[in-house]
Amino acid sequence: MKKNMVIITFLSLASLVFSQEKVLNINKSIPHSSKNATFGRIIITPDYFKIEILTRYPTRGPRYTNSYDEFTVENLIPVKVEGYSVGTKTNKDFWVYVPRQYKKLYIRGVNGFGNNTTLDLTPYEEYVKARTGRKGLDDSEKPKVYLNYPKLTNNFYRTEELYLSLEGKVTDNMGLLSFKINDEKVRVGDNGFYKKRLKLKLGTNSVVLKAQDINNNITSYDFVIVRDEIIEETQFSDVDYPSATSNKNKNAIAVVFGIENYRNAPSLSFAVNDADIFREYLIKRFGLRRENIYMKLDEQATKGEFDKVFSSNGWISRHSSKKSDVFIYYAGHGAPDIKTKESYLIPYDGDPNYATSTGYAINDIYRNLSGVKARSITIVLDACFSGTSRDNQPLLADARPIYIEVETDIVPQNTVVFSAASGKEISSSYKQKNHGIFTYFFLKGLQGDADGNKDRKITIAEMQGYLDDNVSVQARKMGREQNPQLLGTDKNRVLLKY
Repeated sequence: MKKNMVIITFLSLASLVFSQEKVLNINKSIPHSSKNATFGRIIITPDYFKIEILTRYPTRGPRYTNSYDEFTVENLIPVKVEGYSVGTKTNKDFWVYVPRQYKKLYIRGVNGFGNNTTLDLTPYEEYVKARTGRKGLDDSEKPKVYLNYPKLTNNFYRTEELYLSLEGKVTDNMGLLSFKINDEKVRVGDNGFYKKRLKLKLGTNSVVLKAQDINNNITSYDFVIVRDEIIEETQFSDVDYPSATSNKNKNAIAVVFGIENYRNAPSLSFAVNDADIFREYLIKRFGLRRENIYMKLDEQATKGEFDKVFSSNGWISRHSSKKSDVFIYYAGHGAPDIKTKESYLIPYDGDPNYATSTGYAINDIYRNLSGVKARSITIVLDACFSGTSRDNQPLLADARPIYIEVETDIVPQNTVVFSAASGKEISSSYKQKNHGIFTYFFLKGLQGDADGNKDRKITIAEMQGYLDDNVSVQARKMGREQNPQLLGTDKNRVLLKY
């Protein structure tokens, strides 16, 4: 043997049967100035991929040093990216790079000496296929993110402390590329554990854990931490943190408007919170993509925005197709035209006393939607049209209630409309839950409470039955009458599977 060579010998077994080990028979030389010899072998079965590295000093006899490394693909923690390969450090002086395809093994500086080398793993490819088939390891498997501390309840945690330490574990079947907490990179140990200290502001603190693996699969986990020296218990509702389903609806689109503080009308309690939380249900329960939801709140929700989305050639028309489920949610003032008795939605810059010229007619929305190509359209209106606000404040100069006759025949055939109240009733707020009564129970129903027969499917009829049973009862406890209305004929359509 030349003095400047280190030999890495890969032994082989006779049997290549999947149930037994397969050891690659490959020899490689690494230029080196020492007489030390490094022996290695790659052991492959359908269940695991293992590398063993052994070093001995011939001058000291056949003894091996303690430099022995063994690991499996599932436990690799990447620390470096070079091209399409991922670097993994097994101890302080030995690096191995294993690409996802397992076509080539990269070795750099074995035990702190020598140069880089590569080993062709093509002979082992058939074992990769057998192993990944049994283990379910494919390109689409996302990292797993665990939060061990603090313990959350409904995705939220309370504390009075200025600082809080987050502790947990991140794992991935192929290799983790990065882990971030609120977009700040966090170190993950060789065993997958992480720890991060957060400084909390008073009130609500949103936290997002985001893990990305070597194949660009991403897992995000978000929750809320409340430092509540000044926050009351009633500021959070049991419907504010929807649990995610497996639903994915990439073709669905939605428009969400929430107007709480008006330029020319009394404020509307909790409308922004209603809209904000409803959007989260669209994402986590219905499976909509966040970028497919057009949401405007308060001063953003102008008359121009209403024209933009609801017109015959507007945003909805341009973004929908025959495969699209369309959702429209509105929380804000409604107002009648005293002469025509027609109902209008009032934008942020609208005036209830001039609804005809500054509002947007409900019937115009229905007419324009009739020309939209869509699989289904679902409209949820948390508004009333009696001329009175949620907080029982008059919207019109003439404070007398106005009774609106609803035109049911103008609603498109593929459309259903959930409306918060009927006739001259008021759509009330639910102060203890920080929502409108109607929106609160609609969200509660989407959690599964509206699933009357417990088949994990909520139909339009089941949701309306649930609203009838609960909204009116809660309103009567407050000394009011409120009876939600359903327009449309497709009552057997499944609203949500979960």
